Amino acid sequence: MAGVLDGLARLVTFLGGAGPVVLSIALLVAAPFVDRLVVRRKRLVFRVLYNSKIGVGPEVLHDGTDAVASAPPQLRQVARLLDRMSMVVIRIRNGGSYDIDPDDFDKPLSFTFGGRVVWNARVSEASTPELRAELRESLRFFPAEGSRPARDNLLTVRRRLTERLTRWLAPQTGQDVVEPAWQGVRIDGLSLKKGQKAKLVVVLREPGVGEGEITKLVRHSGKLKDAGLIKDEKEKRRLTLPRVSGGLAGVLTVVLVLSLMSRPTDATVVCASGDLRVEGSSVFLPAIRAIAEEYRKACGDGARITTEPNGSLEGVRSVAESDPAEAAGLIALSDGRSDDAGSGLQAYKIAVVVYHVVVNSRVELTTLSIEDLRKINDGRYTDWNQVPGGGKASLPIRIVGRGQNSGTRQLFERRVLGAGESLLSSNSCLEKDRNAAAPVIRCERDDNAEIVQKISTIPGAIGYADALSIAEARRANSVTALTLDGKAFDPSTADRSGYPFWTVEYLYFKGDLEPGSLRASFIEFVRRHARAQARLNESGFEPCTTSQTVRELCDLR
Repeated sequence: MAGVLDGLARLVTFLGGAGPVVLSIALLVAAPFVDRLVVRRKRLVFRVLYNSKIGVGPEVLHDGTDAVASAPPQLRQVARLLDRMSMVVIRIRNGGSYDIDPDDFDKPLSFTFGGRVVWNARVSEASTPELRAELRESLRFFPAEGSRPARDNLLTVRRRLTERLTRWLAPQTGQDVVEPAWQGVRIDGLSLKKGQKAKLVVVLREPGVGEGEITKLVRHSGKLKDAGLIKDEKEKRRLTLPRVSGGLAGVLTVVLVLSLMSRPTDATVVCASGDLRVEGSSVFLPAIRAIAEEYRKACGDGARITTEPNGSLEGVRSVAESDPAEAAGLIALSDGRSDDAGSGLQAYKIAVVVYHVVVNSRVELTTLSIEDLRKINDGRYTDWNQVPGGGKASLPIRIVGRGQNSGTRQLFERRVLGAGESLLSSNSCLEKDRNAAAPVIRCERDDNAEIVQKISTIPGAIGYADALSIAEARRANSVTALTLDGKAFDPSTADRSGYPFWTVEYLYFKGDLEPGSLRASFIEFVRRHARAQARLNESGFEPCTTSQTVRELCDLR
């Protein structure tokens, strides 16, 4: 069974993945409706409801053993006449989604009846009296096809009928009565509104006398313009568009469902099942969540990976303090090398992470010196009109920082400020509502998304966040990312006197990686697989395996 499921999964991959297959199923289901409502929206359908002898023969004219021989001459003539008579009832209706007009025909609808000839006709059970009258006027009768055009109308047929019946009932001269000449009926100028219908009743007679079955053949001809359809409702075809498209949709649905139950189809992914929890950096965890979803797609729902953005420091401590059983299902992410990583922890460098100092867009700055940033932090500058280039109008400086467990804060203090951040003085980020004696207004938030939201909405606010977190706010022009000492991040100069506010993301785990475990498989997927590298790039991170330049940067920190 596993082999079958794997084969089906490969088939879905070959077809382009689950998305294209679902689209194909939807198109197949919609195809009959599109055909009926759009492509062949004009449909004229008919059905032969009755096709048989009238039911009166010599045997019912007398109760003797030789009914015809003992009957009066005129009755014998009637018996001969009726014995070869039959009747055909044809229902005609507009089965499409649009009205049908005379101009819609390339060739009018007509019916022939094998060797039988027409004696009489009428229109019954029309949707409206007007339709019945129109159809009566539209009927044209013709002899054998190709002999002459169909010019005779119903009035002509009815007039000739009286003459023929009179000759049939007159005394016999030893010669057969001449049969009527019409072998078919055509409907010229047929017009049917959507849903309209009527019945055409035709009385026929088989030529000649004597025994034999009555012919029951009914043929039709006619053609609608463009993709219009004239269809015999009684014809049952094995292969129809609804059946074919429905069958293919059913097959694809089964293939898709079974393939989703299968194991991975990507041979480059070494899959494992179980439970794994990833803790730590709130900056990096969104990218890890996207990578975990890629892993689940490749390996199935047996791989259960959860994330907890509790900060770099707390995440690493959690791994360090875990017992061996818990550690087997736990890894942590840290923005930079963790000082709390003891001898029992192992680490891999994953990607380069770039951060920015950002200010509310009302602050008229695009660059800030690191020295001025330090003066803002320690309270020597409390208003933007004190900062060189900050403008003349008074605008209080409000710092929005990260909490004690943040690896981003640790990096900011170490690589930019060269000292700890100032005292926490505010809960609202607007005023010193927590510590009025503090040198500057400073609040803290738990993750970078909250920081960016505060900076975007509070005039005079300043803070820091990773490049991905501020991307949307920058596009909305609600924040400005500042260069530091006029420098922006450049991989070619970052190892010397370049932009200082960047680090390397570390992945920490405890103990050895057990072969075949979910922890070992997922870590390898994060470090080396192309799908994981693509998700890191989409999140604004440079994987440490991208190029020689990036590998050298990763080796520095």
